[in-house]
Formats: sequence, C-alpha cells, structure tokens
Amino acid sequence: MKNATWLALILFLSFPPAMAQKLDSILSRSSLSFNYGLSHDFFACCVDTNDKLPIVSFNNRSEVGEAFGFEYTYRPEGKNEYGFGFSKDVNYRDFTVIKQTSFALVNFDDYRIRGTKNFHYLLYKRHFIEEKLIGAAGIYNLRYRDPYVEIIGNSDQTIVTLRDGVTVIEFGVFAGLEYYHSLRKNFQVGLRTRLFYTQGYDESFESFELTPVLRFTLK
Repeated sequence: MKNATWLALILFLSFPPAMAQKLDSILSRSSLSFNYGLSHDFFACCVDTNDKLPIVSFNNRSEVGEAFGFEYTYRPEGKNEYGFGFSKDVNYRDFTVIKQTSFALVNFDDYRIRGTKNFHYLLYKRHFIEEKLIGAAGIYNLRYRDPYVEIIGNSDQTIVTLRDGVTVIEFGVFAGLEYYHSLRKNFQVGLRTRLFYTQGYDESFESFELTPVLRFTLK
C-alpha cells in the first residue's frame, strides 16, 4: 500500500513537467500567419444588370476586392507542414438607382451590393526552399453571400426584393505559392498566392488571392 502511494505521488509530480515539455515541443514546430491583400472574384464580372421596368435587378460587383484571413500550421520533422485556416473575400459596388412605378418612387442612393466568400480549409505545405519558397494545397468548405436587389413595377403593384442569404458549397480545392523573408528568428514577412477551384459551375475558379503575409513561429 505504501509503495503504491509513493508511486502515485511520483506520477503526480512528474506529470505536469512532462505535459509542459510536450506542449513546448508542439509550439516550437507551430506557426501562425495573418494575411491581408487583394482578391479577384471570377463570378463578380459575369452577372448582367437589368435597369428597365417592369423588372429592375442589379447585383454585379467589382471583380477586384479584399482578402484577409489567418492560418495555423504544424511542421513535424522534414519539409512538410499541415494545418487549417480561414480566408474571407469581399467584393462590392455602390449603386444609385431611381425608378418611378405606377404606385411608388423607388430610390436607392449609394446602396452597396457586398458579396462575401468565406473559405474554411485544411492544408498541406511543402518547403521547396527552406523557410523561403513554400507550396500549398488543400481542401475547403465555402459559405458565401451573393446579394441582389429586384424591383417589380407594373400596373397592379410595386415589389422591392432585397436578398442576402447564405449559400453553402460543400467542398473545393485550392493551390498556391508563398515566398518569405525572415526579419527575426521567429518572424517573417512574405507574399502569398492562392487559387480556389470548385467543380461543376460555369466558372470553375472561385477566387484568386494575392496577399502580403505576417508569419510567426511559436518558439
């Protein structure tokens, strides 16, 4: 009984240092990065705008927008990294539309149509040039907003519809390259490119991102 008590006490005292050592080992191989820059939406340019009654609709946006996000990666021994991340693309355009129907005057003054794409992804990275040139590929789940405005005006009624619902596309794939310059041992600045692809649409490519990156190694 006494031996069992001493053994339990030794295990209890040695457990926290062992966990701390394991956590330190994981952090020393982990990186956290943040990016902000430009995006190109392949769908934003492809929607026509109808501006004549009885039905007026508009939802086209600028092709070039903003992209920002973050990601975590873990690098075991070797040249490979594994991780997860999030990226958000935003494209918009401001409209001023005035329409007189039989029953009402409809006025949108500098109304902003704002489309968003949220990519939640798992990724794999490969160091082609150590800590400088890195290739990336992965799979993503996409949630996006594709809003539009529609005005229906005829001799009987006037209907204004504003739609801004969330649509989910199950999965897609992406690939890209990253180049970094080390400022300190655990801090790098770089440039990242990503091309997102979804099968089964008129435009198979979703978005292209070109963003500066801040990368921290958790050492």
